[in-house]
Amino acid sequence: MTDLKNAWKGVTDREHWAARGAAFMAKAKATKVVWFPPKPAATGKKAASTAKKATKRASKKTTGAAKKRAGAAKKAANK
Repeated sequence: MTDLKNAWKGVTDREHWAARGAAFMAKAKATKVVWFPPKPAATGKKAASTAKKATKRASKKTTGAAKKRAGAAKKAANK
């Protein structure tokens, strides 16, 4: 009975099938890019959008850090 369970476990193992599905999707996406390359305008828009998002994130982080430093300095000055 143990042998039967082990044989069925390979068929019903979700991790195994998830890994196979992920590998298949990666190959399908790579094939799509080769057969149907993105248009230059679309690629430029995507790059610009990505750059804009990265800049926005970076400015938020520096602004937040500056506010924290200013608040800490203010507290220290009030003591």
